[in-house]
Amino acid sequence: METTETESRQLRVGDPSDAPALAQALGEQQLTDQVARWLDEDLCVLAEAGGRPVGLLRLVDEGGRAAVHAILVAPGAQRLDVERDLLEGAAQLATDLGSHDLRVKSWSDHPMDRAALRADLLEHGYRADGADLVRTLPIRLEAATTEEMRSLGVALAQILHAGDLILTSGDLGAGKTTLTQGIGAGLGVQGPVISPTFVLVRRHAGTEGRPGLVHVDAYRLGSLAELVDLDLDETMDESVTVVEWGAGIAEELEGSYLEIDIERSGDPADDTRILYIQPVGPRWQGVDLGVLRQAARPADAPDHQGPDTPARSEEAQ
Repeated sequence: METTETESRQLRVGDPSDAPALAQALGEQQLTDQVARWLDEDLCVLAEAGGRPVGLLRLVDEGGRAAVHAILVAPGAQRLDVERDLLEGAAQLATDLGSHDLRVKSWSDHPMDRAALRADLLEHGYRADGADLVRTLPIRLEAATTEEMRSLGVALAQILHAGDLILTSGDLGAGKTTLTQGIGAGLGVQGPVISPTFVLVRRHAGTEGRPGLVHVDAYRLGSLAELVDLDLDETMDESVTVVEWGAGIAEELEGSYLEIDIERSGDPADDTRILYIQPVGPRWQGVDLGVLRQAARPADAPDHQGPDTPARSEEAQ
């Protein structure tokens, strides 16, 4: 079986009934019973193309932390692409289940021994930990009301330092400015924090020796150069900088940043917002973001016994 470039892949949580078809597609008929046990005892992410299985990832709970114990890809499939998709699905699943990180185990017959995959993961958020690779996962939280969103911003301000960069994304009205208002309140900055949509950037001085706040709206900016033209470098070292719509543009401003995606719940009658908070870079290594859970309740983990693997909404990208 060969997967062509035109066939899109879908991910879902595997079921024990998938074992025979998986073993046949993967060319591992002798592993049918073993694959069935994985599907029954662990969470397994299944990749399909054109309705046919092309890959399987076994995700194991190791004391509240998620670990990838196996990746199998069908002969003739685009191996590296399938592995990437499976690992991204595993990361989303582990995030929704509240795992702090995703560990990709390594052993002699595991794809991690392939230099291409290892190099690819190291370039996309993974770090080496002995023979394994580890990716820090975003914290998934809910803010049911505007007040909870502001409270989350206040709590976040308590762990922010001068020079910190925060990139927020989400559709119009998702709560990016409300979150920033909470950050401003937590920092105790001067002046009301309002959307900088029409002026692109608003600067708020700090008080009592605390950092100021630089609030940027990058919605109408198309490049890093346009962002740099706002002279952010003049204030970044002494302020906390929040860039709304900053994903894909502002990452190069600093080597470390917090990336916050805000999504709607999916129910038009429900105002709850779901936040994914991803730390990036050495500044955030070892920083406990768990304090934020006291301000906004952790999102309830979805029921993953159903047929579909969780998929992050694309509307906030």
